[in-house]
Amino acid sequence: MKRDETQARANRVARIAKRNGADLVGFADMRRLKGFFSYTDALTKKLPYGICLAVSLDKWGRYDNSTEDDFAFPFLEHIAKEVKKEIEKMGYAAKVIKPDKRVAHNSPLYWRGEVSHKAAAKIAGLGWTGRSTLLITPEFGPRVCLVTVLTNMELPAGRPMKNKCGSCRMCVISCPRRALKGPIFADHPADVADAVEVKRCGALVNRSWDDGFMCYECMLACPMPKRKRRGKSSGIPS
Repeated sequence: MKRDETQARANRVARIAKRNGADLVGFADMRRLKGFFSYTDALTKKLPYGICLAVSLDKWGRYDNSTEDDFAFPFLEHIAKEVKKEIEKMGYAAKVIKPDKRVAHNSPLYWRGEVSHKAAAKIAGLGWTGRSTLLITPEFGPRVCLVTVLTNMELPAGRPMKNKCGSCRMCVISCPRRALKGPIFADHPADVADAVEVKRCGALVNRSWDDGFMCYECMLACPMPKRKRRGKSSGIPS
């Protein structure tokens, strides 16, 4: 009976999330995040379960510095707040980890959040870690934006997917700064630096943001899923 009740609560949460616009919903046992770079220990002691929510970036039909900040992030926050309300109605605690909240910054591209949304979504079974270190989903490839809601309400944890990149190196080839190293790994790189030349990628991100665009080339180059290329970055400086 307990398993049925747990699944019923998960179904209720998923309905609310999708009703408010979530494209993908997954459930994670956050204690499985050991080995990933994230600030979760203090949080997961009290809130050991995560609801991982994703929206497809293709829906906005544009890829520049407004795609996430002006569209995806506010949209995800709204969905997450509605999920939080529903969990609290059921008598449990919940905390929204905002999609863009940062708690540490050491160098370009080394922003760290309270929770790694990509890692949480991976262990929830929404996708796998690609050579770009992005979460790759079967439905939308890496063209997703993520948010996480932590809770003490027991949820049925999803099963992580096996890496399906195979021999594909499209993201590596597409990088205008040749920042992606393209390592082969079974699950995820031991460190971001093993897969990305951080200074090369970070320098472009920092410089381009103020110019009104972002480099989404590795996202757009990914052939998952098979689709026509609908988006395009608005120019990459040399």
